[in-house]
Amino acid sequence: MKRSKKFISEVLSTLKDNIQRTGDPFGIKSVYWTGWTKGLDLQRSGETILLTARMYQMLPYIIQITGLVASARPFISRGGLAPIVNVGNRIMGDKIIKVKSLGSKNIRSKGKKVLTGIVNALSAIGQRPAYLYEDEPYSGVLLYDLGLDEYIEDHIKKVYSLLKSHNVKKVIGVDPHTVFMFKEIYPKYIKNYDIEVKHYLEILSDNKDTLRKACKKSLDKKFVIHDSCYMTRELGIIEQVRRVSSSLGITIIEPENTKLDTACCGGPIEYAFRDLTEKVSESRIQELVGVSKNILVECPICLINLRKYEKKMGINVWDIGELLFGAL
Repeated sequence: MKRSKKFISEVLSTLKDNIQRTGDPFGIKSVYWTGWTKGLDLQRSGETILLTARMYQMLPYIIQITGLVASARPFISRGGLAPIVNVGNRIMGDKIIKVKSLGSKNIRSKGKKVLTGIVNALSAIGQRPAYLYEDEPYSGVLLYDLGLDEYIEDHIKKVYSLLKSHNVKKVIGVDPHTVFMFKEIYPKYIKNYDIEVKHYLEILSDNKDTLRKACKKSLDKKFVIHDSCYMTRELGIIEQVRRVSSSLGITIIEPENTKLDTACCGGPIEYAFRDLTEKVSESRIQELVGVSKNILVECPICLINLRKYEKKMGINVWDIGELLFGAL
């Protein structure tokens, strides 16, 4: 038990240090989150921005670092090696994670399609938000998710200051974790918080008829839906994904645990609690597969926690952004 606590403490400490040092949870200093924009010609500034918060772009790194942390657990658990691990992370972590992530081509491709699909859908209904490219910040949601509340305020103030320096007045988020942070947590730390926050599915849902007319093809496929915990219980965004799916010609099948009663995918605690994550995600995937082998998600964390069962169970896990990409 003591070793387990030591291990978890080191993982949390490393994540906290990375965010404080670089603004990125993995301590990656080089810009890895802008490659998906190639050919989209997004404006670099504007009062309304698309905020990816790097979430889909970091999926290859999440997969690799989760594996690295698991393999290093026996060593991190030994107190004498903890300082070495921390120093190694600062010196070599960036390069090791980047090299290892190169093998995750499939999830990298999925992430690019998701974000491109979102941009295409927003464009189809007449909205063209700007994008901050290399200046795009990470929301700091892991600090909140992992209970590191005492370190949140400093990061939030830095991010808010950055957005204000770009004259940002409205944020369109692409994932529920980031939208939750900007909508519910940031206002608690920023006096006179004045940034409007919307999830892209809210906007598309309000323009579903225009979206339907813009679709080049109807997907005409059935999916069992996995609702994100954050999306439903924290943000109250439930019917929007169903309306957008209908606009694409998709038929949604509801599992037993759905909407406000949705079951967890196991995230976002993969780094520190891998065993628990796998137990939770396996329980959820069994329920979903019992309904359909085509699974629809709306969150990057849900995507990576459920897609790892694709080969083993002969299933396909899709993000709604990918379907927008295919339809438009």
